[in-house]
Amino acid sequence: MKIIAIGDNVVDLYPADKKMFLGGHAANTAVFATMMGLEAAYFGTFGNDARGDFARRTLSELGVDISHSLQYDGPNAFTTMRLSDGKRQKTVGEPVQELQLSPDDIAYINTFDLVYLNNESGADAFLSAITAPKIYDFSTIDNDRVFKKIAPQIDLAYLSGKAKSDDDVEALCRRVAAAGCDQVVCSRGLRGSAALVKDTMSWQQALGVKAVDALGAGDAYITSFAATLYSSKKPTLDAKVSESLSHATKFSSAQVRVPGSFGHGAALIA
Repeated sequence: MKIIAIGDNVVDLYPADKKMFLGGHAANTAVFATMMGLEAAYFGTFGNDARGDFARRTLSELGVDISHSLQYDGPNAFTTMRLSDGKRQKTVGEPVQELQLSPDDIAYINTFDLVYLNNESGADAFLSAITAPKIYDFSTIDNDRVFKKIAPQIDLAYLSGKAKSDDDVEALCRRVAAAGCDQVVCSRGLRGSAALVKDTMSWQQALGVKAVDALGAGDAYITSFAATLYSSKKPTLDAKVSESLSHATKFSSAQVRVPGSFGHGAALIA
């Protein structure tokens, strides 16, 4: 299976630890796909500064194809992570550059088995041109106008619903399904996760592991869920969904035990 992640890469700076780690939902997804043994590519933009070099080098060293990504004249996107009352607070230092996709880019993207995008990819205008199965990360968005625009153009929707009750999560999933996407998954951290697939609601308990850094956990979850769902050999759809929920829970639980989104840090470039 080949998966391409389109959109953001962000260098996360941890001044207190004098370390930096590569992150960003799309970059994380590509890395997690390689960790699962899949062929993965990242399509996005890199700055031409030292942090941009770090981002490109990290993805390449981890086996992610970045050959179609672009480099621009300016600083790479980054955020600064600080502790406040025992919780990490993220401050955006440089935003992600907006993407422009050419017809050749679209043709390349359509050679993949799965395409990952998110609400920060800047590629919503190209959804209709992408014919390969599309995973779309809405993150914490809870907006019917957005759902009605995006849902009919995608194949699997991902939501983050940590603060929501079971009833609210099911209602949210059903709103996305009603908007046009009949495969929806929602992760909720220690509250577990849920999936609504072809009008059937399924639930999965969390493992309750002690987290070192929860950054990137949602990206690990949706990568594993999607890859498992689309490759499962289980005989029924219910069995495929159950397998996907279980694998995603185990995979994302392992990722929160390392610093940054997936480890592989370097000395801080202030």
